Amino acid sequence: MHMITMRLVRSPGVLKDLETPSAVLMAQCTPADGVEHVWARSRQGHIDVVFFVLSGCEAEALLAARAVCERALSHEPAFASWRLTD
Repeated sequence: MHMITMRLVRSPGVLKDLETPSAVLMAQCTPADGVEHVWARSRQGHIDVVFFVLSGCEAEALLAARAVCERALSHEPAFASWRLTD
């Protein structure tokens, strides 16, 4: 199992933080992603996310976590004004 950290930031001018980012992200996971658990904390304009991913290597786990974030950003209205930091 690999622990992958990511950060999402909201666009300037958007005032509302998300209340349940973990649930929204977990809803975007597929069995192929290998994500076992998502922990997320929303704070003043950013969301710190930790993915726990079952994967053969860290690179695959990182790609899976990034794919989940990108799906959420593309398909979840709650994430419409957010972006993934590099």
